[in-house]
Amino acid sequence: MTLYTAALLFLIWSFLGWAMEVCVHTIKMGKYSDRGFLNSPVCPIYGFGALILRIGLGGVADNIPLVFALSMVICTLFELIVGVAMRKLFNNIWWDYTDEKFNFHGYICLKVSLEWGLLGTVGICGAVPLTEKIISLLPRTLGLTLIFTGGTLLIIDTIASVAAVNRFNLKLKEITEITDLMYEKAEEMGLSLGTAALGAQELGHDAEAGVYLAADEISGRAKGLIDGITADVTEKQEKHREKMQKRADVYAAFTKHSMKRFINAFPGLRSIEYNDALNKVREFLKADITSQDATK
Repeated sequence: MTLYTAALLFLIWSFLGWAMEVCVHTIKMGKYSDRGFLNSPVCPIYGFGALILRIGLGGVADNIPLVFALSMVICTLFELIVGVAMRKLFNNIWWDYTDEKFNFHGYICLKVSLEWGLLGTVGICGAVPLTEKIISLLPRTLGLTLIFTGGTLLIIDTIASVAAVNRFNLKLKEITEITDLMYEKAEEMGLSLGTAALGAQELGHDAEAGVYLAADEISGRAKGLIDGITADVTEKQEKHREKMQKRADVYAAFTKHSMKRFINAFPGLRSIEYNDALNKVREFLKADITSQDATK
């Protein structure tokens, strides 16, 4: 197999893998579901998988049981490597098979491994050779144009998607910091109010005097705490600029296409450090979709 054929085979099967994922998950979810890490209609994991199987198993295509077994092992190992690598690179878990039986840390499971074996068998014993025949019929100029255009767009899309993931993680961090700050100040205010109440009780003031004194003290403490919150937020805004936006503004940022796409494309997506914030974003997006449906 030439480099020319391999490049076209990668692009074609990256697209076919994306199309298959979209169809399967759309049927499963009952609505359109975009898939894949990239914005383009491709899933490179399928393109790489097709190349690996073609190079490794092309010589044993007539032995279907062997092709099935090796496809299952090779594709499962490849999925495990990609899953671990993406976790290390982006600090997120992009798919999770924890609820499936016979899974390994949620990265792989027996059910999906069997599906990989079936898909690999169909590919090596029929679909991939057919794809190579179609490639051989393409005019050379057209093939080279597809490789150059597809490859360029793929590189640009990969860079843009990696940048989008970095922004995604920063937004989750912002939400977590804002939530922690609000919780800390609320706890501080509650502690102050409780201390004031206990102090009034111990002093044994009569009811009316206690109410007025406590109200005055609480009002002063509350004003001081509110001023403290404002000062903290202002200071963080000066230091980090957009880092301490209002929570609503942070959530609104996730309505952008690139952010919504990651959550919709990877239902099992989990953040290692900021999963609580990610779940809040999911709730926000669900509420936003519900309100949009209600207005239609």
